[in-house]
Parts: sequence; structure tokens; C-alpha cells
Amino acid sequence: MPFAVAVLDSALKRGHLRGREWALFAAQAPRAAREVISRVDGRSESGTESVLRVLLQDAGIPATPQPPLPLGYGERADLLVGDRLLIECDSEEHHAKPESRKADLRRDAWLTSLGFVVLRFDYSQVFTDPLGVVETVASVVERGDHLSLRPGELAR
Repeated sequence: MPFAVAVLDSALKRGHLRGREWALFAAQAPRAAREVISRVDGRSESGTESVLRVLLQDAGIPATPQPPLPLGYGERADLLVGDRLLIECDSEEHHAKPESRKADLRRDAWLTSLGFVVLRFDYSQVFTDPLGVVETVASVVERGDHLSLRPGELAR
């Protein structure tokens, strides 16, 4: 299912399915496809993001795609869990160059200084060790580190 969601997410994001076309497609879909369709969200900017979002949902961890960041310039993260766990899904194409890597490290440091927890996974990790990636995210969630205010904690 994650791969089917990724394909449909991409079709929505790129404008291949729009408004009435999407509604017609969804309405005419066979019953078995409706669960896939119900999980489609055209905000994801890569198949890796879509696949990881679905894997996390399957593990009971809701993730919001492309949340805005308090950095200005329209900056967004790939996924947000809770209100402070940011997950970045890196592709070789956009993140392998030394200058891109340095920019990622600066951005992660700045976000961490603002109180966010940042996890960065590459394409290979998501597709060759999806269980390990989900377990890593789940460990952060189990500790409550995905929330700025944990249950029972008083606001400062």
C-alpha cells in the first residue's frame, strides 16, 4: 500500500489529478482501492516521504507532510510528528553534494536550537530497513520527545 499511496501523492502534487478528476477517480475506484485513496495526501514532495508517512501511520504514528518551519523563506520539513519531531527524507539527488550536506547540518542545528528534534533518513534506509526507521521514530514518540509539552508537565 505505501507504494500505491506514493504514486497517487505524486500524481496529485504534480497536477496530473485535480479537483473533479480526483473526485471522479476516487468515486469510481473499486472498494479495495478506497483505503489507499483515503490515505493519499498531495503535499508530499517525494515518494520516500509518502512511503514513510504511510509506514508511520500503520504503526499508529500520525505524521503531517510538509509543515512550515519558523525559519522564514517558506521553509518546510518533510514530516512532522507531534509538534516538535521533524523527519527529513534525503535523496541522493538533493542531499549528497557537500554543500547540500553542510546546509542540512546548519538547518538541523538551528532547528534543534529552537527545541525541535530532527531525524534524518535517506532513501536507502527507508526502503531497505523500513522497520528500523519506524522503530527509531517510535522510540522518540514513546519517550514523549515528539511533544513540546508532555502529559502531566506544567507549562512554563
